[in-house]
Amino acid sequence: LAAVALLVLEDEESAFWCLVHIVEHLMPADYYSDTLITSQVDQRVFKDFLSEKLPRLMAHFEQYQIDVSLITFNWFLVAFVDSLVSDILLRVWDAFLYEGTKVIFRYALAIFKYNEEEILRIHDSVEIYQYLRFFTRMIMDFRKLMNIAFNDLNPFPMKLLRNRRLMHREELEAELCELAQIKAAYVKERAEQGPQDLNEVVSEEEEEI
Repeated sequence: LAAVALLVLEDEESAFWCLVHIVEHLMPADYYSDTLITSQVDQRVFKDFLSEKLPRLMAHFEQYQIDVSLITFNWFLVAFVDSLVSDILLRVWDAFLYEGTKVIFRYALAIFKYNEEEILRIHDSVEIYQYLRFFTRMIMDFRKLMNIAFNDLNPFPMKLLRNRRLMHREELEAELCELAQIKAAYVKERAEQGPQDLNEVVSEEEEEI
């Protein structure tokens, strides 16, 4: 994020404040926290939208057990910085800086729609993953991509995005709480067992004998 700001603004202080604005104002809270909880939430929301906007493609991914978040997580985290060619990236950023994170969802869906037919022709999970690792670099027609993002994928209300985020955040927090309880119970059990007597430990060599 900072590198793109430096590239465009050519001034370190301006780039710094641009980065601050993105992290603290444009992106939701906890997007870059230790747990990346909001980033995880957005991946769940994106899968919802992918199922609704591109049902054939999502069914194809499910058939071959493709987890799109392995590809898209980084798109959202750095707003496509290391995914799109520079000319298209800067135009996407124009919209991102003006409208916020909703734009990332729009363009992420548009990227898949742009390449939907090519992906549907691949019938092997390994080949699909290989294609998804570089297919964003093949997008050269920004007008087509923008038309998909802002026309073909409508409606895309911000209220819907907020509601989906709230729903998935509650689910994720419940899951994390359950995992924390399981971990605490395991740690408590190990502590109650106490250290194992070294005399009772049988080495691999002794077992072989």
